[in-house]
Amino acid sequence: MGFQSDLVSFLTLTKMKKTIENIAYKWLTKPTGDPFVDVGGVVMDYFARLHPGKDVLGLIESMTDIYVNNWSGKLNAFFLNSTITQPAFKGQKKIDETLKYFKELIQDKRAFQEGYCRITGRKTKLFYAGRDNHILSGSGTFINFHSAFESGLTLSKEVLIRIFFVPFGLLQVSDKIALIQSNDLEVSKYFVLKNCQENIQGIATGASEGVLKSSLKNPASALFGFIDDCVSDLKTVVDDRSKLKDIAFNIYHFTNFGASPEVQLYHLHSTAFRFYLTCLNPRYRDDWQGFVSAHYHNSKFKNIKFNRTSAVWEDKTKVAKYGEYKNWSNSIYNKLLLNQPILAEILNWSKKYPFNFKIVEIYQTHIRNMDKHTLNKIKELADFVIRQKEEDKIKRTITRLRGCKSTHEVRQVLLKWVGQHYQNGEQTPLITLEEYTQYLFPEGINWREIRDLLLIGIYQKLHEHQMQIALESSEGDKEEETETINQ
Repeated sequence: MGFQSDLVSFLTLTKMKKTIENIAYKWLTKPTGDPFVDVGGVVMDYFARLHPGKDVLGLIESMTDIYVNNWSGKLNAFFLNSTITQPAFKGQKKIDETLKYFKELIQDKRAFQEGYCRITGRKTKLFYAGRDNHILSGSGTFINFHSAFESGLTLSKEVLIRIFFVPFGLLQVSDKIALIQSNDLEVSKYFVLKNCQENIQGIATGASEGVLKSSLKNPASALFGFIDDCVSDLKTVVDDRSKLKDIAFNIYHFTNFGASPEVQLYHLHSTAFRFYLTCLNPRYRDDWQGFVSAHYHNSKFKNIKFNRTSAVWEDKTKVAKYGEYKNWSNSIYNKLLLNQPILAEILNWSKKYPFNFKIVEIYQTHIRNMDKHTLNKIKELADFVIRQKEEDKIKRTITRLRGCKSTHEVRQVLLKWVGQHYQNGEQTPLITLEEYTQYLFPEGINWREIRDLLLIGIYQKLHEHQMQIALESSEGDKEEETETINQ
């Protein structure tokens, strides 16, 4: 089953046998805004088209059979003491108790009250949802999570049915479960359908033994890995290519296991996604991948260093290739998710290696909202420094810039350049008053950002001209040894 036919819109279960009168069928798949419930709706829609002759109970029975007979009931990260994870139930008993529960739920034979569903907002019969039939709900010792110390959330039967299908559409990342959600419904649906199809293929070959596992062990890397793998498909998933620039992502990395339920939320803003998407362009990919690869880290390996030439991490006894270090934590990915600046990392990288300054421009304009005129002026100033030709002069300029610790000191450096430019007999000013006040030092500008961009620009010009200049470490540099700029 191809994605093209799947990625149209959320469908009502038109192919399902509608044999049960007291189910609101549209609410089995209709988007609600709740990430877990919406995953369940996509899985139900997928299963209904996979088994067009079955009704709701038939679909539940098919899913229960997979959970019990293929996955051995390993749903503990989702449900606590449910009919499937209850230790007292074995084999067929798990299936029988699950079907009994849902039959009673559908036939209104379980305790209910009239009211508005917490998820759908629809007035209907409501049933209690705890950690046994809902994900990350309060129940038992956590009843203080609910108003008036109720036994659980009050939800419609349609929502509870959808929740049962959630595990089939998600992914295990390390020791927890990952749900990737986007502000674009079709992108969210794509993630779930991709997992569903891999699960079905695994079941057909006997390879599926539990929740689908990601090859990546870090949630941040898993998100960017998902984007890497699916970027070409995403361009077909989104009906309007212009919408790509507005796509954002959330990762819910969670477990509902035992006495330690936990969830961590990671967010990739649309501006960061737009920047990352641009970095995957063939014009920038090699520079970007080399830079990112050098920012993995693993606390188990203290002295390991990145070899840019071979793209491996190594020390005297250890060599880690991409297949291994892709599972380590990556400071660049983490900072993009946390909306923290990465300019310092780009600066440190630029001291040693060529790095396409266009990536810096894209980053500054897309994420840091910097005016393009500022970046153009910084490139002009970097050209001015390199035109000095004399190694000692360039070295002194870089050393002085690196030693700046305030706005005043950065301004003093620039004013000195202006004077040198004038003394050289140039007809046009190096920096106009407008450029100085509006683009280099407007109100609210971060002087460190201007200083770091100037240094990055100068380093890249040195790389372009294949100029080697021995630089002494300045106070505050991490490395104490003499650095050399080279190709």
